Amino acid sequence: MRLQKTSVYVGVLLAAILAAGMPLRAQIVGGTISGTVEDVSGAAVPDAAVTVRNVETGAVRTVTSGGDGRFSAPSLPVGVYSIAVSHDGFGTQKRDGVSLAIAQTLDLTFQLPIAEVQQQVVVSTAAPAVNTTTQQVSGLIDERQVKQLPLNGRSYDELLTLNPSAVNSTGERAGGVGTSNSSVGNMFSVSGRRPQDNLFLLNGIEYTGASLINVTPGGTSGELLGVDAVREFNVVTDTYGASYGKRDGAQVSIVTSSGTNSVHGSAFEFLRNSALDARNYFDQARIPEFQRNQFGAALGGPLRKNKVFLFGNYEGFRQNWGLSAVTLVPDNQARAGYLPDSTGQEQYVGVNAAVAPLLALWPVQNGPELLANGKSSGIAEAFSHPKQHIAEDFGTMRFDHNLSGRDLLFGVYTVDDSSAHTPTQNPLSLVDESLREQVASIQEQHSFSPGFLNIARFGYSRAAYFFTGTAPGDVPGWVTGKPIGAIVIAGSTASNGASQITGAGANTGSNNRTARNLFTLDDHVYWSHGKHQVETGVWLQRVQSNDMLAQNQYGQASFSTLKSFLQGTVATFTVVPAPTELGWRSLEAAWFVEDAWKITPRFELRAGFRGESTNGWNEAQGRAANYAIVDGVLQTNPVVGTAALTTNRAKFLPNPRLGFAWDVFGNGKTALRFGAGQFFTREAVGLAQRLANNAPFVINANTARPLDTAPPLGNLAVSPSASKHTGGFIPNSWQWNVTVAQELARNTTLE
Repeated sequence: MRLQKTSVYVGVLLAAILAAGMPLRAQIVGGTISGTVEDVSGAAVPDAAVTVRNVETGAVRTVTSGGDGRFSAPSLPVGVYSIAVSHDGFGTQKRDGVSLAIAQTLDLTFQLPIAEVQQQVVVSTAAPAVNTTTQQVSGLIDERQVKQLPLNGRSYDELLTLNPSAVNSTGERAGGVGTSNSSVGNMFSVSGRRPQDNLFLLNGIEYTGASLINVTPGGTSGELLGVDAVREFNVVTDTYGASYGKRDGAQVSIVTSSGTNSVHGSAFEFLRNSALDARNYFDQARIPEFQRNQFGAALGGPLRKNKVFLFGNYEGFRQNWGLSAVTLVPDNQARAGYLPDSTGQEQYVGVNAAVAPLLALWPVQNGPELLANGKSSGIAEAFSHPKQHIAEDFGTMRFDHNLSGRDLLFGVYTVDDSSAHTPTQNPLSLVDESLREQVASIQEQHSFSPGFLNIARFGYSRAAYFFTGTAPGDVPGWVTGKPIGAIVIAGSTASNGASQITGAGANTGSNNRTARNLFTLDDHVYWSHGKHQVETGVWLQRVQSNDMLAQNQYGQASFSTLKSFLQGTVATFTVVPAPTELGWRSLEAAWFVEDAWKITPRFELRAGFRGESTNGWNEAQGRAANYAIVDGVLQTNPVVGTAALTTNRAKFLPNPRLGFAWDVFGNGKTALRFGAGQFFTREAVGLAQRLANNAPFVINANTARPLDTAPPLGNLAVSPSASKHTGGFIPNSWQWNVTVAQELARNTTLE
């Protein structure tokens, strides 16, 4: 049973949960093993030595139980562990095969027998089916699921939908294949929130994509490659703890595989083609060709046993796909200058000399005529099978070093390089996209004492995206040195708008590019004291977004009817004659403190507070232009300055969090969990794209006149942009939920 409530209310209700004096725990890349040490009578055993050993790498962490017998080993790397507990006068108890997942907290109980003679008890431990802690792990996608479940295209993010609150909304996004307002990667709505509100983390560092409207990671293939490079990932939704922030959607934490003491690797080649495909309704005489090749290899192992490890992975994606296109084109009679009148009789309207070359932007009719009330319309269908070509290369390299019993170090570099050459619905209008995504991170973990741990991490993320449209090269363009722009006949002039006749020429979003750089630094501390596990830290991120996102750089000519097109009468011609690249900058910061308090062996309370801030959305050279509202009237002259928003309402954003977990009957089979908190989305994804079309640095010029050899670019009327945002309230939500989990059988639960 799960209940949730969401609202948009700004305030501080739980700000005094904890005093703020300690420096944000960084995003989770490991898990915690905690528990209680007691004797056979159930009394606590203080000062017991708890040795936690990673079976795969040999790394060892030693902690000591407190006066109440409690111990905690936080931020352990994902893997399989062996745990040994000992104390003078007691026998040693050892548990093998303890699997620890990302963001998981395992709470174990060790009973030490009195050692009249030397003895050791060895127990094999499986992970509990019911989570009785406040850490959310119900969204865990483990290594077996990532590696073994069938995935069309080997895009592991599709496994997000194994969570009941996640919906893949990729097929419902605006635009589509070959459109400028189409995001590149898959899009998921989690718990009813927008796909842009999700945050992807790779080894604790933001994994960003880039497109005109979205930053979800993924290549031009539409896939998120790297199945063999991923150990596992966890999707936390709803009321997660104070360690998470920046956006109020799902937080997807991904951990890459690493080398171990045993050499392990794989190689693969997957082929999919059209050899056995059936012909669909729009296919012509033969089935269009389709071939997809995915190939790669992974290898990991020790450079020095128990000390230094290396892992590498490569995956390639190649696809050639013959699309089934149906294009609405001027029919053969219209090309000769004849159009039907209201009675259906052909009348000669002529073809303007400036229009004649433009007819080459549509394929010639080879399908039936479209009829209007049973009469000819001058529009016909053209069927074709243009080919889409996609090439993508993904690679990861990870280095791990067990420096000492107190220090662990790892570094990871991931890159995804892709390009796509895609026909639109008009096979003569093509779209070329390229995208390069990179994430580099380094983390050092130092244990000052059994109860005090520090983790420092630095990361760099970059996504560079380019989008442009092309058309037949022998048709002269309207802008000197540029290809022909977009042509719209009886339709919308909006980007990728619908029209009576399929659009022609280059896409309105041609020559758009963006390069997004994120520099992240965080440091966080774990302090275990008795029944308390305190986590605290700070997080800083420098955002750079260098954008050239002006629309209509090649010009767009719209015509009211097919007749006005043939006669060369333009309804509106729009062009940006001098587009300007803008450099956006933002400095974001956060801090948090959180305490997980094990009040009783059956009840855990987690309370925390997170503070977030940003210095706004600023243009590096003072070219931020926006439109203000004065006395309820939108001004036609923009306000120009460094900041895009006149009021920065994100200088301090309070994020209180509260939750508890109750093991109802004390047998680990029934749990009641509750969580509540306030969550903000600080970065307005898509804001840069809207600001990129504001005057005076990006001017949309318009005219309406007969089409001669080319519309003039001088003396055009300036159209004020409609983008206006002077600093409204920051999007945020209050959320709460209650979850009841019941174990039905081994490895089977109802939640």
